[in-house]
Amino acid sequence: MLGFSKKSLAAMLAISICFTMLFAITASATNYSQSWTNGQGTVNYENLAGGRYRVNWSNVGNFVAGKGYNPSGSRTMTWSGYASGAQYFGVYGWLTGPLVEYYIGRGGGTNRGSYNTSKGTYTLYTQSVTGPSIEGYTTFTQYNCSGNGSSGINLGEHFNGWRSLGQPVGNTNYCIVATEGWGGSNGNADVTVN
Repeated sequence: MLGFSKKSLAAMLAISICFTMLFAITASATNYSQSWTNGQGTVNYENLAGGRYRVNWSNVGNFVAGKGYNPSGSRTMTWSGYASGAQYFGVYGWLTGPLVEYYIGRGGGTNRGSYNTSKGTYTLYTQSVTGPSIEGYTTFTQYNCSGNGSSGINLGEHFNGWRSLGQPVGNTNYCIVATEGWGGSNGNADVTVN
């Protein structure tokens, strides 16, 4: 056996297993950054280390910027920082199969009912949207969840809530803590996603 003792083989096997587990944990915690604009106005986005991003904008038509995870899974999204002048600031993401864009912490659309989470009660609104998406320009469903949009959003609780109201939840795609502006707005944000 090439001079290896049972003890040294066991140690090498243990090191190999630990390395494999560490790699799997690192690979599954993919950090994702996004900055999208429709090209109107000025948007300056900085993707910084440690989950942090900064963005400032002026006279924008529409933009979305942020950091998070892809795929999101059912994790809890936490963050610190601010977004001054934003039309939306909070958890934003996509599901596929079927294609769904979601916002947690805003309303708009047809009321589908309410559900409970550890952060309180939310009301789900849905609407059909035709526009740019993660699958190109197409028609998709938008889920808008009015309720507490502050840090510490457990995605799994929302997915279960949507299912309880008869709304489909497919595969998770990306989810970010987003800063969004439109309608000629101006502002700035400095956010760290934990």
